[in-house]
Amino acid sequence: MKRWILFWVVMGLQAPFVSASIPGFDRYQVILDRKPFGDPPPPSAEPPPQRVIPPEQSFARTLRLSALYEVEGGELSVGLVNSVGNESFVLRVGESHNGIELVSASYEDEEAVLRRGSEMAIIKLADGNIEAITQEQHRERVQQRQTSYEDRRRARREAMERRRAQPPPEPELTGQALEQHLRDYQMEVIRQGLPPLPIPLTPEMDQQLVDEGVLPP
Repeated sequence: MKRWILFWVVMGLQAPFVSASIPGFDRYQVILDRKPFGDPPPPSAEPPPQRVIPPEQSFARTLRLSALYEVEGGELSVGLVNSVGNESFVLRVGESHNGIELVSASYEDEEAVLRRGSEMAIIKLADGNIEAITQEQHRERVQQRQTSYEDRRRARREAMERRRAQPPPEPELTGQALEQHLRDYQMEVIRQGLPPLPIPLTPEMDQQLVDEGVLPP
């Protein structure tokens, strides 16, 4: 037992000298400052620019936008014709056919944005023109379209509110002037052989039509 007590006392006395003899990392700072492994990459490197495919090389060069219509729930669908094989198909936004996806569609611009892989293209309904577009450009177009739609919607709402606030227009004819206008119109209707208005003829009106040969005596 005394031997074990003596052993732990000796080890306890040597522990501070052991820990004090361990060198730190300061001695390696000179090597680290030389950057032997090169500079680290930037934390937020920009992605490489997307390559724009010319229309004559685009996957959409064989496609034609044949229809653009609205389905239930206000969702847009487009009809497409592929000249290769003379194939026709319909896509909703987000749907794909043979690797061709409908990204978005616009009634007002009469166009559809298609994607195959990383390539995107705009197809026009009227002239069939094809235009390459990047993801960032498409995002900006959608934002501008939403802003424009909200502006038009607000303008229509304000116009309706102004119309409601305006008093109804005053009638142009009232009283005896309105009665005389209806009688004259009744006479003209009878002369043309059209169904008469539910307005009784006065003796003067009846005699005038008899004299004109419109009504029998």
